[in-house]
Amino acid sequence: NYILQVKIMSEIDDILTPMSVWLKENRKVSLATVISTWGSSPRPVGGQMAIDSNGEIIGSVSGGCIEGAVITEGINSINDGKTRVKDYGISNNMAWEVGLACGGELKVLIQPLDIQDKIVFSIVNSIKNREAVKLRIDCSNGLRIIDNTLTNQTSLYDKEKNEFIHVIDPKPRLFVVGAVHIAQALISLAAITDFEIILIDPREHFATEKRFPNCKILTEWPDIALSRFNLDKSTHLVTLTHDPKIDDPALIYSLKKNIGYIGSLGSKKTHQKRCERLTSLGFSDNDINKIHAPIGLDIKGKTPAEIAVSIIAEIISFRRKSHDSN
Repeated sequence: NYILQVKIMSEIDDILTPMSVWLKENRKVSLATVISTWGSSPRPVGGQMAIDSNGEIIGSVSGGCIEGAVITEGINSINDGKTRVKDYGISNNMAWEVGLACGGELKVLIQPLDIQDKIVFSIVNSIKNREAVKLRIDCSNGLRIIDNTLTNQTSLYDKEKNEFIHVIDPKPRLFVVGAVHIAQALISLAAITDFEIILIDPREHFATEKRFPNCKILTEWPDIALSRFNLDKSTHLVTLTHDPKIDDPALIYSLKKNIGYIGSLGSKKTHQKRCERLTSLGFSDNDINKIHAPIGLDIKGKTPAEIAVSIIAEIISFRRKSHDSN
């Protein structure tokens, strides 16, 4: 029996980076990955848990209800050097204990890893560089190949081939331009929903660690700050100041990039003036229409917190629709 201290993980938690530290310490490690689910599953496909030979874990495959059994199989995998696939049923009672309405089933791939595991270290390097990775795994023998030529946009298990394609995307990043009151609530919500958050505002008296303790702060003009980063589809940006001197440089820079969500705070009248400025700079209607404005879902929010809820909800909706359509 093992005493579990299980942290409920999000679907995109990076288990591999801390696990690579174990490998560098010459620990024997196995990796459990959820490859298929049915019913009400606590963790999505791709959820992972690392297990060392003493039963210490990083991550979660079920939120707690089958962890003990998976740890046992993980240790067995370390000891015999064999890959295994295990099916687990989650009863309604077990589901209730981890906050689900009903039970379900999970298929979990459990693999022993090499002490100097080149595949893991390569993926960790890609994670550090915010590069997507596509890993092809033969579930019968554990053979792994990084194959970024695959067209898959989501992780999936091919039952006929007994093969799992694991798509590991960069953690979503949110740039918040403007250290205003709404930004405080928005950053708190973005942290809860597991975004990497970067606040940009050249006004140092607003953009302080005391007001914004839970994010990276850049007190530079937005176009200069943004130029330090690779902006991709996992990157999202909101402008909140109403001040064209601050908001417009961020929009001008990001509209030229292959970025994800772009949203700008302001009324319809404010946005119309914004569109006119961007048009005068040569941006097309298609470019300008990428901007979500007025920002946020229409939930009739009035307070800064309510507006922040509408913004983060719209960003999540955008991400999910884009992800599901690929």
